[in-house]
Order: sequence, then structure tokens, then C-alpha cells
Amino acid sequence: MRYLLNLPLAVGAIAQLMFASLALMSGPWANWEDGPSRGAMAFIMFEPAAVSWLMLLVAGMAAVFTDAFEWQPIVHRGRYRLAAAGMSLIVVVTLGVCMAVALGESPAVATHDNDDFNPALVAIARIGGILGPLIAIAWLTWLIDAPLARRHLAMLRRPVLAMLGVTTVVGGIIGVQMLGEEIATDRATAARDRQMIDEREAENLAELVQINDATPLVEWLRLTDPLQTQDIRHAAMRRLAKRPTLEADLARSLQSADPDEADAALHLLVLVDLMPSAALDAPLRANFGALGRRIDTSRHTAGAGLADESYLDRWFGKQLAETLIATRKLAEGAGIDLRGADRQLASVVVASYPTSDSAKSYPKGISALDREIETALATRKPR
Repeated sequence: MRYLLNLPLAVGAIAQLMFASLALMSGPWANWEDGPSRGAMAFIMFEPAAVSWLMLLVAGMAAVFTDAFEWQPIVHRGRYRLAAAGMSLIVVVTLGVCMAVALGESPAVATHDNDDFNPALVAIARIGGILGPLIAIAWLTWLIDAPLARRHLAMLRRPVLAMLGVTTVVGGIIGVQMLGEEIATDRATAARDRQMIDEREAENLAELVQINDATPLVEWLRLTDPLQTQDIRHAAMRRLAKRPTLEADLARSLQSADPDEADAALHLLVLVDLMPSAALDAPLRANFGALGRRIDTSRHTAGAGLADESYLDRWFGKQLAETLIATRKLAEGAGIDLRGADRQLASVVVASYPTSDSAKSYPKGISALDREIETALATRKPR
């Protein structure tokens, strides 16, 4: 059974020789001196290193349970196998750290990621990352294939274990330092992000205090954005709902020639706790009509490659969904039926982008509203 381990060992040896030949290059390939090319070179070196490391891990762990280490005592062999498996895992992991150092220190890559470490440890780790896996693979092959009488010669085993021990200690020290730096970097990044969020929240709070009933509706959008904190967003929506001129401002903005202002007004009507009156009937119809004209125009004026079927869903999907909510709110608040305007808009959508998702979902959305609209119209007269 254990002789099958020769296959991953052979693959690992070939991959490690490829990695060693690349890691020992005196410099990058011709015309590979720039930063992106060196990054690509690092990836090229990483591939054989990863294969070599993985094959060594598989063979090393399998060797423990196929009695390649036959000097283990018969008594309590299960415990010794678990200990050997643990040590094998530690050795292979630290060899991986040394291989990473060898990759970074290669003149072909020269990442300078290891400049903060002890130069002597880096030099040892580089040698261990290049030669260590080859020695480990050769020793495992010897344990598997050599004659039994010579398989566990102390004069061979002790130098190999000593070399692996030094490499493990050095790789462990550097690995712990790398892990510590990574943790420190993550913490610093998290603290910086937290500071940015706190500063942005403070700015938003200051803006929330400064805005008033005369502030244009478009400027309220940022404070009601879903990316805002819930406290700021809800506070902004509560204040906006109490605005004395809200409905008149919405009526004016819904009919604006500026599409951003018109979309903002529709969004705020949907978002804010407001039951619209009949005063918003004509503005909403005008808004829906203008939206249909924009959709029709986009089909013919979008740049090359932009007017595909997904263009409608990307740029107008949100507004289309909000027209349905506005239709329901107007029926519930004023007893007015806007489904005719919705159906006209749906015909434009289907004609302009017949295979888009919205061409299927928008008419279905109108049909889904029928019961709610009929109930609202039956219980509320227009006002």
C-alpha cells in the first residue's frame, strides 16, 4: 500500500525542482521587470510550490499510517501515530512558510515582504524553502523503498531530522511573526474603517441638524439612503414626513424636467410615511409618462453595446418597481386608480426591451396589484 506514495512524491519532487529553478533565478525574465510582470512571475512560481507542498502533505500524512516510520514502538502505537501525524503536519506547514519566504526573496520577484524579519532567519528560511521539501521527499522515498536493514540508519535519519528541525523552528518563528503582522494589519484596517464610519456619521448628523423644510428634496436622498445608519435614516424620514409642504414639493419635483429630481421625488414618495391625496394624481401620471419616454429614448440613443436587454433592468428597474408602490399608495390614500398609466408604461417597456426581465415582471406586478387596488377603491372615495 505504501509504495503507492511514490506517485505523489515523484510529482512533488518534479514540482519542487521547477520551483527551485525559478526561485534561484538571478532576475526576472526579459521584459518582465515591471510590477505587474513580477506579480505574474510570483504566481507562476506559486503554482509548482503549491503542488509540491500539497504532495508532500499527502505523502507525509499517509506515511505515518502506512508504517513508513517503523521505528515507532509496538506498544501504544496509536498514540505514537497521532504524535507523528501532528509533527508531520507542523513540519509541512512550516516548510510552506519557508517556501513563501523563498518565493518572496527570489530576485525574479523581490517583493520585499520579508524586510522586517531577521536577515539570518530569512536566509535560513530561503534555503529551507528550496532544499527542505526536496530533502523531505527524498527521505520519505528512502523510508518507503529502501531495504529494511538500511531503511532507518541513524546516520541518515538524524541529519535529516536535524535539518527539518531547524527549518521547522525558523519557519515557525517567521510564521508567527507573519501571523502577528497580519493580525495587526487587520486591526489597523478595522480601526481606520471604524474611524471613517464615525466621521461620516458625524457629518451626516450635522447635516441632519442643518437641513430644514426649505431644503430641496434631492438633498434629502443621501440621508435616506439604505447605506445610512438606521438612526439617521429613520430620523430623516420622520422629519421629511412632517414637512408642511411635502406633498406640494413632491408634486412639483415629480414633473421636473431633470430626471434625477423626478426619480428622487418618486423614491421619496414611496419611502416616506405619506398617504398621498388627489393632488399627486396628475404629477404621478406625468412622471410615469416621462419615465416611459426615457425608456423608449434609451433604446435608440444608448452607446454602442449599452442598449442590450439588461440595460433596462440595470438603469430603470428601481423606478419601475417604485411606480407600482406609488400606484398602490395613491389608491389607498386618495382612491385613485393609476393602473392605466402603469399599463401604458408597461407597453413601452415590452416594446423597447421585449426580452428583458422587466418586460416579464412589470406587467405581472400590475396584475398582482389588482386585488389591492380594487379593495382600496371600494373602501375609499377620491378626495
